[in-house]
Amino acid sequence: MQDTYLFAEEPTIYDVIEHQRQSAEQTLSDLPATSVLHRPIDELLAELVGRFRLDVPVLDRANTTQLPNEEVDIDVSGDIRRAFLDDGPHYVKGTAVRIAVPFKGEAILFGYATSPYSNGIPGDVDNGAVVLAHMAEHADPTLIRGEFENLIDQIEHMLQMLRGPAEEWNQELPKLVRSRLEERRSKLRHDKELALGYATALPTQAPVTIEGSQPLPARLDREYDVFLSHASEDKSAIARPLYSALVAQGISVWFDEAVLEMGDSLRRKIDDGLATCRYGVVILSPRFLAKQWPQRELDGLVARETASGGKAILPIWHDLDGDTLLRYSPVLADRFAGRSEEGVASLVEKILRVLRN
Repeated sequence: MQDTYLFAEEPTIYDVIEHQRQSAEQTLSDLPATSVLHRPIDELLAELVGRFRLDVPVLDRANTTQLPNEEVDIDVSGDIRRAFLDDGPHYVKGTAVRIAVPFKGEAILFGYATSPYSNGIPGDVDNGAVVLAHMAEHADPTLIRGEFENLIDQIEHMLQMLRGPAEEWNQELPKLVRSRLEERRSKLRHDKELALGYATALPTQAPVTIEGSQPLPARLDREYDVFLSHASEDKSAIARPLYSALVAQGISVWFDEAVLEMGDSLRRKIDDGLATCRYGVVILSPRFLAKQWPQRELDGLVARETASGGKAILPIWHDLDGDTLLRYSPVLADRFAGRSEEGVASLVEKILRVLRN
């Protein structure tokens, strides 16, 4: 028989849930203040719930498949029906018969039971399926199938026992996350407005120095170093990570999540951002080329270049090939551009080099 067992880890599903709760609390505590203040609560909620919920596996029993049979050596030293002159080990040739039962859900949950005293069920998890094995010197198909069906029944019973506590946690999680986010946002806003009655000093910003480089030029009041233009569909994959990395290097970025607040005029805010930015970082993608607002932003940057005669657009290609962009804009296709596959760190370095000139 196989040596691996399901539902045999020492921690239980309740330990897993407690670990998820503590991890969620820590992640909520570590969220950057800018994200808590400016990103929509529902967007943060969806991300964190998706990260910390528990999806107990569901077996797709109807699509069970038999894997190729293999010849194996079977230790029969303990078989009392056989006589040996020494302790062995003694092996005979046999057959390993295996089946794969596909599933949907989190594979790691096959390791945990509801009690620390579970004996486990012989089996393994591999490539999205539960693998069960039977080894015998003389394989009996009827006997083997009956054993497999019995093991699958046991596994489904254990999974059903896990679903109760897992579903309770999944129902508790959104309430926990929303409560903590709202509490922290409220505190951040309160602390930001805390006043002692003294005159309020205007914020100052020293030039930012990158190790081994010249400091960035000092910015005028309310001026942004870059305007980050992108399609909303590209926000998670490239726009938001790029924004965070640029801000971490001291670069002032006009980014919709960080700038727009409820009640703002979208057109006016965008126009203000375009007018006060030094450069526009434009993430060109098929989604961008199909959108109205990003194209208006690009038109504004092109108009600036035409009027000033200087460079204002720093293009980044994302999921885009030259032929597609050439059909959209031959002028943009001819420009030297960064590519998202280079990685955010490389793109930030290129933007820094432009800003330092």
